[in-house]
Amino acid sequence: MYPSDTAPALVALQARARIAGPGGARGVALQSFFLPPAKDFTRENVLEPGEILTEILLPPPPQGLRSSYRKVRVRGSWDFGLAGVALALKATDGRTEWAGIVLSGAAPVPWRATEAEKALTGQRLDAQTASRVAAASLRSAAPLPQNGYALNLVRGIVEEALMAMS
Repeated sequence: MYPSDTAPALVALQARARIAGPGGARGVALQSFFLPPAKDFTRENVLEPGEILTEILLPPPPQGLRSSYRKVRVRGSWDFGLAGVALALKATDGRTEWAGIVLSGAAPVPWRATEAEKALTGQRLDAQTASRVAAASLRSAAPLPQNGYALNLVRGIVEEALMAMS
């Protein structure tokens, strides 16, 4: 089961999960809550036996935060997305101070595009920057033979979403 469209947005916004279980309560960054198959293909998340997710906590939004979510799908609103991007950007004086860029549909878990975040930080958001950041979002991509088409799709929606925020 793939995490919802909400999960990438929550990761981009630096949400935390509160977990309760027999050993007590604990918190974990939502970014670390989902387990990719390379880490443990038998589990989807960090919940231990007897634990439940009790809360999702969002930090207060910083002044100047802008966010968006863009999803591309084949048909209607209930279809699983082919690809998506959650953006959370904080800019001051036209320069990006902080960026959260999280891809959906690129992996079985929300995928944080850290190279793209680095490429955007300190930059003015214009067409040239959006193109560079979109390319950076794919630097660690390793598509399977049947989904290589998705690279151009992801690059396009990242660039489009960034330009919509400029």
